[in-house]
Amino acid sequence: MGISNKTLSLVAVMAATTLSVCAADAERAWPERSVRVIVPFAAGGAMDTAARLYADGLSKRWGQPVVVENRPGADTHIATAEFIKARDDHRLLYGIPSAFTINPLLLGIPAYDPKDLVPISVTASVVVVVAVHTGVPVRSLGELARLAQAEPGKLLWGAAPGLPRYAFTAFLKRHGLDMSYVPYKDAATPPVDLGEGRIQVLVTSLLATNTPVQSGKARIIAVIDAQRASMLPDVLTAAEAGYPEMTIDSVVGFFGWRDMPMALRDKISDDVRAVARDQVVRSRLEAAGQRAVGTTSAEFAAAIESQSVRIGEIARLIDLKAANSK
Repeated sequence: MGISNKTLSLVAVMAATTLSVCAADAERAWPERSVRVIVPFAAGGAMDTAARLYADGLSKRWGQPVVVENRPGADTHIATAEFIKARDDHRLLYGIPSAFTINPLLLGIPAYDPKDLVPISVTASVVVVVAVHTGVPVRSLGELARLAQAEPGKLLWGAAPGLPRYAFTAFLKRHGLDMSYVPYKDAATPPVDLGEGRIQVLVTSLLATNTPVQSGKARIIAVIDAQRASMLPDVLTAAEAGYPEMTIDSVVGFFGWRDMPMALRDKISDDVRAVARDQVVRSRLEAAGQRAVGTTSAEFAAAIESQSVRIGEIARLIDLKAANSK
């Protein structure tokens, strides 16, 4: 006795429904154990602070411990490679997407393929600023450019490693400005040197400038993000000052490994966005010089693509390897 097409169709529908229910049950069951957040930065910094804020908020929503593990070194290279190798849905990477574009340009073929990572949600945007010592008679990027033109090679500048440094180098190159770069091996010394006048210009996170600015030894003349910072409402962005080529968005967020189910990525993204809306989280991030964001996976992917285009523009203007070796 043959089986009718109608019966086969009914069986197919029942099977599909069963699979959908199982997938939904699996999604609801996650996490089944503690979740590890791998942070490729040292404890105590701005990235670590943000990661721990989100870890705490997510732990409360999930009813499971969310443990932050710091794995600094090699410009996030080591932690990222270890994360991908683990292939674990109960691990999340808290990363800076610009590293996935810049590192291959600097280090050659990396030990991992960036395609082995999937974006989940942008958590925050780090506010990056241009600050000058109060002895420098400028209050805008335009005035700084004119001073550099009038006194070539005289101004000394420093920068946070990575994208802020390369963006400012590209700005100098595009406008034919001569300022002397001072290399640093650590992040703590440049703000001290700015406050003491040993360097005149510093491009770094807002948080790093707190001490010299609050002590009256430095002032902030520009924000190089795409939008003004709520904590600096009167400070123009680089684009508003007439230098859009310096604009960068220093976004950070959660990544999963390549085969993480889309339903799970969406669940985590929804929860990250809920945490990002919490006023306590927003206030504490702002105190750390960051802006709470919270996006979908697709929005994060679009932000990464936009940033990759921007980094490509910078790489065509300056020699990243040469700049990094100084």
